[in-house]
Amino acid sequence: MFQSDIDGLIRRQQSGWTLEQAFYRSPEIYQLEFQQVLSPQWLYVEHESELPEPGDFLTYEIGEESIIIVRGFDQQLRAFFNVCRHRGSQICLKKNGNIRRFVCPYHAWAYDLDGKLISARHMADDFDHSQHGLHRCQVEVLEGLIFISLASQGNAEFDQIRRNLLPYLKPHGLAQTKVAHREVYPTNANWKLAVENFRECYHCLPSHPQYSQVNDYVRAGERGSKAYEAMTKQFAEVARSKGRKAGVEHFPLPIQPHQVWRLPIQEGYRTLTRDGSPAGPLLGEFEEYDGAETATFIGALSYLYVTNDHATTFRFTPKTPEFTEVMVSWLVREDAKEGVDYDLEHLKWMWDVTTIQDTKIINDNQKGVNSSRYSPGRYSEHELSTANFVAWYLWRLSGPTDTECPIREARFFYEKMS
Repeated sequence: MFQSDIDGLIRRQQSGWTLEQAFYRSPEIYQLEFQQVLSPQWLYVEHESELPEPGDFLTYEIGEESIIIVRGFDQQLRAFFNVCRHRGSQICLKKNGNIRRFVCPYHAWAYDLDGKLISARHMADDFDHSQHGLHRCQVEVLEGLIFISLASQGNAEFDQIRRNLLPYLKPHGLAQTKVAHREVYPTNANWKLAVENFRECYHCLPSHPQYSQVNDYVRAGERGSKAYEAMTKQFAEVARSKGRKAGVEHFPLPIQPHQVWRLPIQEGYRTLTRDGSPAGPLLGEFEEYDGAETATFIGALSYLYVTNDHATTFRFTPKTPEFTEVMVSWLVREDAKEGVDYDLEHLKWMWDVTTIQDTKIINDNQKGVNSSRYSPGRYSEHELSTANFVAWYLWRLSGPTDTECPIREARFFYEKMS
């Protein structure tokens, strides 16, 4: 497929309709996505509690890139492309561990934790070690959440993201949490099908009975609910009287559009568990439950849901045009002990069962998209967030210049009450 073919597909795309088949299958489009859409983004990788000590490292692979994230002896986090400056071999072959220096397994070039080349055997006298350090990867931390950008300079929107989200996230004390559990859900589908599914709840009532049981906004959005509307308005008044955020906000930045909301779960529920009972010790500044959750979509691949007593992160990682790794992590207060302060099955129940269901939905969606009879379908009014994502994706893929980011403010049932 040539660039002219891709340009033609973009031009004939109908607004408010799903993408044509090639966008979910083409290797050429998949490569272009990394250049135009994903590489400039800030991508969530892991919680920094996984790298507590100097020398602790982990590797993250997305597309054809492998990134090393390491805590230095000065306690700073740094990230590097996992590529030796000699012949290009990968240096770090383990997923995680602790190390004092990185030594390439090919010819034993060695680098310190700052990425500087400290040993290169039998090189010419005029060889300059200082010019052969590891290539840096941009890294930032937001409330304990580690983000990287594959772009050479990183995009300048992270400061805006931090300013926009911090008022919602700071009360939860996410920097003082730890990973209680993580689960990887291999998904045999294009990353956009996984993301499009995650960004709408039009499918929740028929496909997610457990999720719909816990989250009252799902039923309210489908059928209307004066009781939920009244509860939401009352919650907003109480939250704002305490100086806390409530409601919904959208930030349509060109490279990394994001949104955040803080809304009640449902009457009688303190947190996102099967029966609404506590999942663990209260987080951050909360001294009692207010029965709400904070959620944020941070660009295309990074998502976060936080209640008063735990947080759940979602990381979507494209691997091939038709395979995506979905990693879900559950965070609890850093001093919480499993079996004493929290029960793991109780903690992860809702999002585990929901993600298992989503994995099957998305896999089946890809199978249908692969059919010779697939054609784009029109989005419903309950899928505006997904339609906005598709419009933004096509705009980025086409190589945007100074044109306005084509994202309309999404309007959902629960936003009318914020």
